[in-house]
Amino acid sequence: MKLQEALREIQSLKKKVRSLTREIESVKADSIEDSSSVEKMLKMRGVRVFRKNPTERLFFPSDLSPLYKIRFYEMMKKYSFRLVLRDMIKFQDRFRIRDLTRYCSAKAAQGYCNLLCDMGVITKNERGNYQTRVSPLYSFGPTLEWFVAEMFKKEFSSPAIYGVSIKNTPSGGDYDVIASWNQRLIYIEVKSSPPKGIEQNEISTFFSRMDDILPDVGFLFNDTQLRMKDKLVVMFEKDLGKRYGRESKTLYPVERLMDELFHVQNHIFIVNSKKDVVVNFQICLKHYIRYSDQILGKLNSNPSLPPGRQASPPFSKGG
Repeated sequence: MKLQEALREIQSLKKKVRSLTREIESVKADSIEDSSSVEKMLKMRGVRVFRKNPTERLFFPSDLSPLYKIRFYEMMKKYSFRLVLRDMIKFQDRFRIRDLTRYCSAKAAQGYCNLLCDMGVITKNERGNYQTRVSPLYSFGPTLEWFVAEMFKKEFSSPAIYGVSIKNTPSGGDYDVIASWNQRLIYIEVKSSPPKGIEQNEISTFFSRMDDILPDVGFLFNDTQLRMKDKLVVMFEKDLGKRYGRESKTLYPVERLMDELFHVQNHIFIVNSKKDVVVNFQICLKHYIRYSDQILGKLNSNPSLPPGRQASPPFSKGG
């Protein structure tokens, strides 16, 4: 009799533990979805958000179930899937499998179409033609911004917002992704075009937007597996040269972290998609933590520039 009572008590305790675990997971999920910490950090810098997380420009409909959003996010980690989505947007009103095979096999493209049809993100008619459920779609950019924000939430337990509109800033426009990570403000400029499609003024705007919101860490993320050294690094060096003169390559060199990852003073990063997006961001964030004390020392010790030039380091809070 005592054994049966003990077994019943154990079963009851197991149920309570499972219930408590679900509650803890729910609280953790809610805290990550709560973007107030991001907005608080911006408010401390005198910056107020008036629009964030727009859904009307995303590849999937706003009423997509939470489970399907998770599946979609996991698929977005695959570079080939992101390339196929670009082609789907290009032919959004009518496309077939053969329209999606520039960067993957017909078998892979068919698998992606089957998955998206099951999720209700695209539809297929009796003639075998597909079309996107959301239309018109003008760019893959907003969906890529959503993915990067979700990445910070899911992989780094960091609240994040995307497509952020801020009032009364010199640069204007939308700020792609802003996150609160490890009590630091992170800004990510997201580029879906290949390097040849990125212009010098976009790099200038990237630095200007960081001057606007003064993040602790900045990323320029280009969703490509092409080399960064040939164009983006050159454009970074050119813009830094305009800001800081001939001393820029000494004071603020663009240095290779590894492979196609580059940094300026250990807290501004150029990132691409080669190998794995999540891993690439992990490498950069770890690097920042490793050198954060040195970063603070450099920000306080760099010599001032001659009059008429911007004297502070890139988006330092001392500027």
